[in-house]
Amino acid sequence: MPNTEHLLIAILDWGLGHASRCVPLVKAWQEEGKRVTVASAGSALMLLKASLEEVDFIELPAYAVRYPTRSMIWNMGVQSPRLWWVMKKEHRILSDYVRQEGVDMIVSDGRFGCWSKDVRSIWLAHQLQIQYQQSWLAWMMNKGYHTFVRRHFAEVWVPDIEGEDSLAGDLARPIAGLPHRYLGALSRFAGRKLEEVAQRPYQWLALLSGPEPQRAYLEEELIDCFKAWDVPALLVRGVPGSSKPQAITPNLSVVDWLLGDQLATTISQAERLICRSGYSTLLDAYHWQKPLLLIPTPGQTEQEYLAKYWASKGWAEWQWQGEVGGVSGGCYT
Repeated sequence: MPNTEHLLIAILDWGLGHASRCVPLVKAWQEEGKRVTVASAGSALMLLKASLEEVDFIELPAYAVRYPTRSMIWNMGVQSPRLWWVMKKEHRILSDYVRQEGVDMIVSDGRFGCWSKDVRSIWLAHQLQIQYQQSWLAWMMNKGYHTFVRRHFAEVWVPDIEGEDSLAGDLARPIAGLPHRYLGALSRFAGRKLEEVAQRPYQWLALLSGPEPQRAYLEEELIDCFKAWDVPALLVRGVPGSSKPQAITPNLSVVDWLLGDQLATTISQAERLICRSGYSTLLDAYHWQKPLLLIPTPGQTEQEYLAKYWASKGWAEWQWQGEVGGVSGGCYT
């Protein structure tokens, strides 16, 4: 089909959230008859391959960002040389593919090297205004960020609801001087009703995600909490592997990851949820309508802001990692 519009979407491998929120976008393009190429890395690429059919895939170098400390500046600073190398390499891979295959538009969800001077390039992001406790430092980071986006991208797409019902709050304020479009609450659960169940086998369902080693630290903490609480619970580790739960105690089971219908069914069976306050997780939570406890990743100021913002709206409760226990959960209404 030589006249079919060819779209390329490049997706950040920072946990699984960027990949999950792009699934409905790709499926919408496919329904419109467009040819789609998906570019990503690591476990995000694995999730995309498991969730999508009849698309082309490109493997990009992994950002593989780690958060060993609670300082965002330190974490990103020590990794910046490697991240710069990743951005240069992904730009070369994408440029070669565009030249060979012919692409009509590029959408980059968080991958800074995925743009082209020859093809209309779109920046997909919910964090348009970096939050940091030192206002002067936040101003400097945003100045550099906004300059880069304006230079390389023609438009910004925001996966959020415009106005007072914004799920991202101040994070999603538009970049001055750059066209933007709100896409709504992008989620693979949009339009899907959770099943009604007579009895809920899980009092708690923990859905883990995000960079190491903090994901593993939270996993250890929650397993200890669930053992102490001795209530029915399931922990989804958020790493590639088996989708069959394994019992640790009579009341606690652990599974590597769940996808699609299996994940939706499991969420229906849970009374309340524990998860990171990553934005893509919150997009899903908007559709789940479940009592929610948020635990921001230490060192990620974006997640800290979102946890507090959702709590201020009465949509969730939140706690610091290392202080989980004795909670009742909140609810988005």
